[in-house]
Amino acid sequence: MTIGIIGGGVWGSALARILSQNKVLIYARDENIVKSINDHKLNPKLKYSTFNHNVNATSSLKELKNCIYLFIALPTQNIRDVISQSDFQNKKHNIIICSKGIEIKSSKFLTQVVEELMPYKSISILSGPSFSNEVVQNLPTAVTLATKDKSNFEKISKLIQNKEFRVYYSNDLLGTQIGGALKNIYAVAAGIAKGLNLGENAKSALISRSFAEMTRFAEKFKANKNTLFGLSGLGDLILTCNSESSRNTQFGIKIASAKNENYSDLLKSQEVTEGYYTVEAVYNISKKNKIEMPIMESVYNILYKQHNLKDELTKLLNRPLKEEII
Repeated sequence: MTIGIIGGGVWGSALARILSQNKVLIYARDENIVKSINDHKLNPKLKYSTFNHNVNATSSLKELKNCIYLFIALPTQNIRDVISQSDFQNKKHNIIICSKGIEIKSSKFLTQVVEELMPYKSISILSGPSFSNEVVQNLPTAVTLATKDKSNFEKISKLIQNKEFRVYYSNDLLGTQIGGALKNIYAVAAGIAKGLNLGENAKSALISRSFAEMTRFAEKFKANKNTLFGLSGLGDLILTCNSESSRNTQFGIKIASAKNENYSDLLKSQEVTEGYYTVEAVYNISKKNKIEMPIMESVYNILYKQHNLKDELTKLLNRPLKEEII
């Protein structure tokens, strides 16, 4: 049996490492990455790591069409385009979505996007606090694997024969997706706060109130609020907001020190920054559904409306005093 991974970036490669006691085939569009993996057993984007003989790569999606297990590790906004390029009609696919985000043009969650594009036997979400560079170094990591059928969880978790990568079960696919997607927005906010030297007190308050916004959003869509208190929600939020290893936090720091308000060059200077794209989708959803999310809205105003950072901070600090509710 060969496990398919759609996505040749650092996260797809990290997944290949923890699955590599099985045969693994990585799909990547970049021929240089494919060649490097096949010839030298390494991805030039991924430090500290080489692959064993079980891991190979291809630039042809057709080679993955018969994989029983398919892990999707693409940038969120690329999923529809990439999957649409191949005729995936195998109803035996067990799909594990490892990307984090919400599609902008449709405002759909990733399970909904994949359901539109291909048939499957089961669909799952893998999410949680898991920096790729630590996963490949076999540093202890714990994540959530959400799927409706617990027997499916058991089958997938057995593929990961790595004691340092611990998987916990959830049956709440929606809540697991929401936590993984929204935390990237607040990591951008945390980076801005750090870049403005607002201090540790402010960061703690920011994380706490960001979590309140995440749970408010989740409840609106009838996700299990308790899911947000787990690895895929609070766990991932704490990691990304507290670490400068996070691309989203780094992006926020750069914004705070930027000399102009055109952030396109900053985006190009690093790997995909999901928070930049997710905030647009969440802003549209929150307005349509009347969800109060002031921190998210401030991030949106800064990134898409070129609002002044200090003006947005002043607006947040001058909000009416009220009871703290989570």
